[in-house]
Amino acid sequence: MNYPKVLIIGEQFDRRSGSGITLSNLFWGWNINNIAVASSEIFSPDVSVCNKYYYLGNQEIKWKFPFSLKLITQKEQSGIKVDIMQNNQTAHAKSSEYLLKRIQNKVITMTGILHRRREIIISNEFKKWVGDFGPELIYTQLSSLELIEFVSKFQKEFNLPLVIHIMDDWPKTIVDGQKSIFKYYWKELIGKKLNSLFNRADLLLSISDAMSEEYKTRYLLNFIPFHNPIDLNHWSSGVKKEYARKGIFRILYAGRIGNGLRNSLFEVAFAIRELLQENDLQIELQIQATSDDGILSRMKKFDFVKINPPVEYSDLPKIFSAADLLLLPNDFDEKSINFLKYSMPTKASEYMASGTPILLYSHPDTAVTKHALKNNWAFVVSEHSIPKLKTAIKKLYDEMELRMKVGVDAQKFAFEHYDSAIVRAYFRDVLYNASRSKIIS
Repeated sequence: MNYPKVLIIGEQFDRRSGSGITLSNLFWGWNINNIAVASSEIFSPDVSVCNKYYYLGNQEIKWKFPFSLKLITQKEQSGIKVDIMQNNQTAHAKSSEYLLKRIQNKVITMTGILHRRREIIISNEFKKWVGDFGPELIYTQLSSLELIEFVSKFQKEFNLPLVIHIMDDWPKTIVDGQKSIFKYYWKELIGKKLNSLFNRADLLLSISDAMSEEYKTRYLLNFIPFHNPIDLNHWSSGVKKEYARKGIFRILYAGRIGNGLRNSLFEVAFAIRELLQENDLQIELQIQATSDDGILSRMKKFDFVKINPPVEYSDLPKIFSAADLLLLPNDFDEKSINFLKYSMPTKASEYMASGTPILLYSHPDTAVTKHALKNNWAFVVSEHSIPKLKTAIKKLYDEMELRMKVGVDAQKFAFEHYDSAIVRAYFRDVLYNASRSKIIS
């Protein structure tokens, strides 16, 4: 098999974040000697997929004033942070954590200087590490102006083929969501640099069909969609087989809590609270969160909410199939819609694979809502309405046949369209072809 040597810049392999999980599932089975990561954010990486990590630290990260003050930033040592050859335990290489909240005042927000808080350079130490690895291809998901500029410098320095994979529509929301008097300056600057990098890339990838269609119009470039694939063997072991309601009806939300997912989770909780007050029902809302964002402490105030402890990724099939209903909520405000409009949540394919019915609460303009309605893998509430949510939850609570149909249809769709064996083979082929582009040209 052809496994080009890939250097991933800016993202790590993990089993917690959506981007990290997608990355791990796409590259699973890659020749481990032919893959490496360089990032300024490395913490408990998934070393089963990749064991070569370079931490972009004090030799590469150059902080700008006032972020350069010791009170604000912790400048950690650059270099190799994971050595799986000597230690088979998951390594911990905590990323630099800067205390931005201490200085996020009106001046910083209004000027937008957060986009210029630091610069990443190519140090001699990093250059040697790259030379020793000998990459044939750069893969990056991008997420910020500093990463755009660093990847651009790196690609010019080493003249390597470049693959860019966009996870959500951050190019639009990175500036539009800010209240800055220089918003149009930053929008034009970031847009110009991103456009330049897009046009220099040898392969462009997106997270969904909807994003590829939108970006074809917006950038006049072709993006191949790659969503989170699923290992059929992994998920087959926990596919739901029993749909009868027994005792407490358990609704489970699993995943991150943050941008685009705050209000909707509370709205589901409000709907459940009203249902419990009006009817003789037994409902428990379980939350399996990978990040808090200050929401969990507030959710605990509902006596029907249960916060589950962290689990290993390998336990998810069993946990998903044990629930009666899986929840996939998105916020309905304009900023959240813009951020999530063309995204497909990482957990969507995993939810489907479990065979447990899914309740999707999301705006009709989002890609996930359109995809679910088109392919019948969820019970959809696309109206911003707690009464509609109540009706949907009560219907799913009462009707076992409906739960079974939604769950079985979703599982069938996932197994037919997200089989990792097929998706990974295609992914490997397109990356291999991209790695040959400089040689062919």
